[in-house]
This record gives sequence, C-alpha cells and structure tokens, in this order.
Amino acid sequence: MENIFKSQLSALRQKKHLSQELLAQKLFVSRQSISKWENGESEPNIDKLISISEIFSVNLDFLLAGHTHGDALILELKNLNKSFKNPVLKDVNLSIYGRDRIALLGSNGSGKTTIVNTILGNIIPDKGSVVKHFNAQDDLSVMTQENCLIASLKVREQIALSLKIYDAYSKINIDDLLKKFRLTEQSEVIVDQLSGGQKRRLALLLTLIKPSKLLILDEPTVGMDLESIDLFWDYLDHVGGSVVTITHDFNQIDNYFTRVVLLKDGVIKSDESVANIHSNNQTIEHWYRLMNQ
Repeated sequence: MENIFKSQLSALRQKKHLSQELLAQKLFVSRQSISKWENGESEPNIDKLISISEIFSVNLDFLLAGHTHGDALILELKNLNKSFKNPVLKDVNLSIYGRDRIALLGSNGSGKTTIVNTILGNIIPDKGSVVKHFNAQDDLSVMTQENCLIASLKVREQIALSLKIYDAYSKINIDDLLKKFRLTEQSEVIVDQLSGGQKRRLALLLTLIKPSKLLILDEPTVGMDLESIDLFWDYLDHVGGSVVTITHDFNQIDNYFTRVVLLKDGVIKSDESVANIHSNNQTIEHWYRLMNQ
C-alpha cells in the first residue's frame, strides 16, 4: 500500500491544484503529515483515508492500489425539449455518473433550473426522457434557491423534525450537526429570526442529512456570508455520490468540480472536464467567460 498510496496522493493533489497546506486544512492535520504520507514515511488511518477518497472523488481501491472501477451511470437526459412561450430546452442530452462533480453553468434564462425541475419531475418535457438508475425517493437530495424551512420552529426543532422523517433522530445527532454547520449558538433561535447566511447553512444541513446518490444544488451560496461559503465548499468535499451544482459563484469552484457543463440558449454548448480546462492554464471562470460569449 505504501508506495502506491504515496504516489496516488501526490498525483491527485497536483491534479486538483491543492497545496499540501490546503489539503492539510481540509483533513484537520498538519502540513508535515501530508509531506510524510507523500514521502512514504507514514500512513494515514482509515478515517483519514476515507476523507481523502471523498475529497478527490475516488474509491479506496484506486487510492490504495490504483485499481479503477467504472463509475455507474446514474442518470440520463435524452433529447429533452421544453417550451413555454419560447423554447427553453432543445434536444438536451446529458449522462451523469457516480461521483461526478458537475458545475452546471449558464446565463440567466439559459435553462438550468428547467433541467433541474425536469429531473425532479416538477416539469414534464415536451419531448425526450429522464432515465434515473436509482430510487429517487431514497437517493435524491435537493437544495433549491429558496430555503425550504418552517419559519415558526426553533432551529433544533427543525433539525429534529427532519431527522425523525429519516429515522435518524438522536440528541447526539442534532448536537453534532449543529456543531458541523456552526449553528450551535442559534439552536434555540426561531428559524425566521436567523440571518440569511444562517438560513442557508440550515437549509444545506437539512439537505445533507441523508446520504444520496445524486445531490442537486441550485445556487447554494446565494445569500451566504463568506464564513458560510467557506463552510459550504469544505463540507461538500466530504459528500459521497454525485453532485450537480448550478452556480454563478466562482469562489473556490476550481478546487471542487470534475466536470463543467455549459448551457447556452437551451442547448449544451460544452461538457468539459476540469482537468482539461486546467491543462490549458485556464480557470473555470476564464473558460466560462470565453465560451459563453
């Protein structure tokens, strides 16, 4: 394991443009620990190995032995067409695989939210189909632009309600979640009295309570303060399954996504790997500005 792991870690870190210091911060270890791992002087424990696999969106077999397993196809959009007064989606085709990290980019009105609502079943396409290779009720989680919160509940009560729905209720669970999302001091505050950033953190917490094969985030950082935005990106590094995020926020985006899908005038203009973008010495924002002209 030692020789394979050290080379895998170094290669993955460089591919994702993560310094040893930044990776250390994400893992809550010292930079010296990362250096020792990459030099083969020591090895992380199993908890850290799992966290590393989540951060780099790889499985443990690949991390430890270099074995690759084709990530399963979980969702297909086939020839989607949708019009309201005017055409919004035009023959959209998209395949999403396990552990994909997709940034869905495009100008306002390009059809991004229509795609999400079609996946959720809120909109029926005029033509084409959505094929889900998973149980949507159990394995699909969504964070919408609007906070789906009960204004009259206290923060702790809102979390407890969601935990009961998913049969995961315990006092320890609630306290752990409050701490992770920096809401401990607001635990007894009425939801309606929270700041905008606190409400978004609570909405994210509720979205991530249950594991999912596909997580959809629609403008998740809108209304967040800088502290909440940093927490958001750090926490998403540890989310399993596939993630599709609609965003106009390019803060830290290059360190997280593996694919970028650009929607323009109702069609997918480009579906590009982040690695290819970076290989051309471009950031995702720079690539987006050029492609979306």
